[in-house]
Amino acid sequence: MSAEPSYVLSGEHDPHQWSKWRRWMIIFVVWNSIAPSGIQKQIQDDFHAAESIATLGVGLYNFATIFGPLIAGPLSEVCGRRPVYVTSMVGFTILSLCTALSPSMDILLGSRALAGLIGSGVFSLYGGSLSDMFNPRERAPLVALFTIMLQGAPTFGPVPASIFGGFVPWRWLMGFITVWAAIIAGLLAILPETEPTAIQKRFAKQQGITLKPTRDISNMWRDTLLTPITMLRHEPIVTWTTLYHAFVYGLLFLLLEAYPHVYASLYGMSRQETGLVFLAPWTGNLIGVLIYFVFLKPQFRARRNQVFFQSSGKREISPEERLPGVLFASIFTPIGMFWFALTARPDVPRLLPILSGIPVGIGMTLMQLSLLNYYIDLYPTRSASVVAANCAVRNITAAVFPSIAVPLYRTLGIWNASMLLACVSCFGFPTGVVLLAYGKRLRAQSRWAVQDVNGVPEPEGVGAGANYVHVGAPFAPLLGRYAVQGYGGTATSS
Repeated sequence: MSAEPSYVLSGEHDPHQWSKWRRWMIIFVVWNSIAPSGIQKQIQDDFHAAESIATLGVGLYNFATIFGPLIAGPLSEVCGRRPVYVTSMVGFTILSLCTALSPSMDILLGSRALAGLIGSGVFSLYGGSLSDMFNPRERAPLVALFTIMLQGAPTFGPVPASIFGGFVPWRWLMGFITVWAAIIAGLLAILPETEPTAIQKRFAKQQGITLKPTRDISNMWRDTLLTPITMLRHEPIVTWTTLYHAFVYGLLFLLLEAYPHVYASLYGMSRQETGLVFLAPWTGNLIGVLIYFVFLKPQFRARRNQVFFQSSGKREISPEERLPGVLFASIFTPIGMFWFALTARPDVPRLLPILSGIPVGIGMTLMQLSLLNYYIDLYPTRSASVVAANCAVRNITAAVFPSIAVPLYRTLGIWNASMLLACVSCFGFPTGVVLLAYGKRLRAQSRWAVQDVNGVPEPEGVGAGANYVHVGAPFAPLLGRYAVQGYGGTATSS
């Protein structure tokens, strides 16, 4: 029997109707599956490896994470989220064990690369899991936790390694990570499926109904792999914002190697002591999340409601209203880097350059939240591809930057290298200003971006020169609907 039922999941089978306790516990388990490893540098001494080879472990891990989310995302649409979660965590557990027992540097590097490939799949599923179970308002604190983990993992990871690395062998630390990953994998195995289509398929199978696939699998893989590349090549907004975001994200991993070198050279700090320095950018990550959810997001919501009601529902707020967060981020990051460049000197107390990490952490988090929400509003039906392109380029810089950090600082010197990074980080602000001033023109030339509607007067008191989008009006050729959810629990349409 063949049918194409379009029924809605009811009661106990609808993840949105589950108890809040149950939904939060599921997300807590998933959240723990992306916990950082915080691996330290005893490996270099144990294997008598060159510093560049030991650093390569971080680069290979980050490089492998480019491909994991691209594979896991489509698989979750075909198989459901739970099988992908379980497979990812079981694979990560096995490869973490292989890392802990590695007899040589080659096996260790290979294990870390494969762990990045298989374990990174959860990054592309977390947002989908939130969407499965929570409405936009409920998602806000959960996305805040995810952002803290995503941005804070590299900065907070060295802290426990510094505390325990002095007396706990690195193999024991990797063994702990293995045991923890195994516990999370076991919990994921008993969690219910949350993906609505997968739940419908299961009930249809129980009823003897054969569902016709709603999407061709070959087309799904083609769209998943090729559309991000197309968007990156042909959309100037995506190209330039992604390049800057990739630099800021890669800067985080560059500092993972630069901070120990700088503070050891200038202040004679041990490796354990330099690990504690990363508390500063991690604190900045927390402050950045607070700034976004306490200040920027309420401001955007008030502005959106004002536009909507004053236009009698005929207009929606423009995507460019997301850009103030990007501008703030592109100010905080250079401030932190210039601060570091000017104070990282032997005659300056070490606390001053350490505190420079706070504005750097704030800028990184604000850029992550504001830019991804901008993408979602700008490309309602292609936002997943844009985010995938952004994520891939970011992971490339995260793979390369750790290996060039120490050579850069040794070749140019601490002041010159820090000033170079600070100057490059300044390019984000003029980019944001150009998008704020000319975003409407750039959108008009885009094949995919949401378009403004002519002939509808602007509501009074909303601000001259603002760009608005008409709800339900025809948009760019490939757009047929608005996004119904946003990164950070912000709905982009009513």
